[in-house]
Amino acid sequence: MRRGILAVGLATVHLLAQATDAVMVGCKSVQITLDERVNTAELNRLWASGEAVAASPAVLQLRSCEGKVLDAVTLEGPLAKLDPAALRGAPHPTVLVTVDLTAAAGSYNGPLTRPFEIQGNQLQPVQARAQKGDIEAILLPLTGKAAWKKWRVGGKDQLLAVRSQATDGDFVISYRRYLPQSGGWRFVERSQPGLWESDGEFPSRKSFP
Repeated sequence: MRRGILAVGLATVHLLAQATDAVMVGCKSVQITLDERVNTAELNRLWASGEAVAASPAVLQLRSCEGKVLDAVTLEGPLAKLDPAALRGAPHPTVLVTVDLTAAAGSYNGPLTRPFEIQGNQLQPVQARAQKGDIEAILLPLTGKAAWKKWRVGGKDQLLAVRSQATDGDFVISYRRYLPQSGGWRFVERSQPGLWESDGEFPSRKSFP
């Protein structure tokens, strides 16, 4: 992920002709711009297929009330989607952005969702603080052994994430809950031995701390 340089972006605008639906934040808007070779039909056909895509990376844009590009972030791949609704209860206006990182083989790759918040005229990837004070970027993968859900509690959107991975030869399941607060996001987590795979049912909310 890197910030787009607007001067360079103007020179390559012919390759970035397909804009997704925008999420409105007041009179400003957030949208994803795709390579012109990736239209809506191609995006849906290629999504999570693992098929190689000969196209430029997607770009996340923040636009002013007049439609001017205020900030741009180049994403990790050419296939990307924007959740149509901003998160409720977040300390700053926040949208969910998903980039398809699916590979042809393997159970640890797939679409990756991240929240981005608007601070002033900039897009910032959201970070969360653990109980011990560590700060991590919020990453929500959907793979063969990981999944996540948005869960509304008291008018606020929490993010529930489950992941199973091998540790010292044994599988461990991690349950993580991200909570928005006035001072920023925090997360709580617990782990237990076992194997969870995303072709099964998503864990009940009682599984999460």
